[in-house]
Amino acid sequence: MRTAQEKALNAVQRPTAYREVLIESSGAPVALSVWDGPATGPAVLFLPGTMTHPLFYEDFLDALNRGGLTVVGLHPVGHGKSPSVRARPTVELLLRNALDALGWMRTAFPDAPVVVLGSSQGGVLALMVAARSDRVHRVVAHNILDPSLSATVGLTRLPSRFAPAYRGLRAGVRGLARMVPGLPVPIGLYLDTRRVTANRQTLSRFYTDPLGRRTYPLALVAGLLDVDATTPLGCPVVVVAASGDPLFPLPYTREVFDKIDAPAKELLVIDAAEHLIFTEELDLVLPVILAKLTE
Repeated sequence: MRTAQEKALNAVQRPTAYREVLIESSGAPVALSVWDGPATGPAVLFLPGTMTHPLFYEDFLDALNRGGLTVVGLHPVGHGKSPSVRARPTVELLLRNALDALGWMRTAFPDAPVVVLGSSQGGVLALMVAARSDRVHRVVAHNILDPSLSATVGLTRLPSRFAPAYRGLRAGVRGLARMVPGLPVPIGLYLDTRRVTANRQTLSRFYTDPLGRRTYPLALVAGLLDVDATTPLGCPVVVVAASGDPLFPLPYTREVFDKIDAPAKELLVIDAAEHLIFTEELDLVLPVILAKLTE
């Protein structure tokens, strides 16, 4: 485990086991964090959560690598260690980044089955990757989203009583995004950060992270409202949920899970009351996630 100072510096625990790669995606350079594992073992493409990057989850990803996995963490355009460019991140661009990272992995690790693992927003993106690619062996998604459900309003800062007005609110956000797509939206404007994490150290680290974002362009936020959770998938899916997740309530996750169309699917419920289980409940989730990634 890293010290608080090492986390603040986004340092890695084992520099000799870690490297960084730049690939081109949609005409922009995109960074990958790579922990090499056995050549024939599974290779994991990790997609981070809202406004973060793989090194925010370094303790978790390093532990997966120690468990015998190759791990590749994506720094989407405009995130983490990816060089600054003029391109405005959108959901479609983040998806393209993930697909290009997947393509790089198929070349770099030709004998490894590729598993896509995502957390929070990354979990939503992981299912989108599987819907667009036939090269994914399995998806493990921590959190899933179906914006067609009025209960989705409860994931935002708005109280659940606004559910009857959700359709109009959704249309309003889309319309505004067409007029001012680049309008910066702070995370606290649409998510309750106290539900993202109740850990003051984690929250402080998020807001002081030199590699983290503080806002998203409105077009990206609006794009999340167009995710289609019913797109058929060609690979098995494991959905991971915390029993007491304050941001993605378990009943909501079950409702979305029931709509997933995949050859096989499993809902894995972790007995935890946090949203950021990959960072705040590492000892609890690690053996369970390792087992699913190596099936």
